[in-house]
Amino acid sequence: MKERQAALLACYKDGSLLLDARDFEKPARFYLAPADVFPWDEFIGKLLCAWQLCDYSDVPPQFKPLKRIPQYVIDGLPAETTANKLKVLATLRSQGYFSALTARK
Repeated sequence: MKERQAALLACYKDGSLLLDARDFEKPARFYLAPADVFPWDEFIGKLLCAWQLCDYSDVPPQFKPLKRIPQYVIDGLPAETTANKLKVLATLRSQGYFSALTARK
């Protein structure tokens, strides 16, 4: 139960996340459960920048667009609550903008 610096590597159907630590602490890779705290607002802000620049080099595969995200979504997402932002991402995924999530191995 402590704050860590990490990069998101994968997102799974059950809502768990695989992270790669950037703070030189152990474990170097770890999972977060859906109930754990994750900085979604900060992450989604970085996604928006990547989507606008079409630079997906640091974007986890589960959030790389398979087709162009509508501009009204990119423009409106920052004004939404965190819960609504997550709903928008889920809706985009269900509409084929992102690949389907896999089960955690």
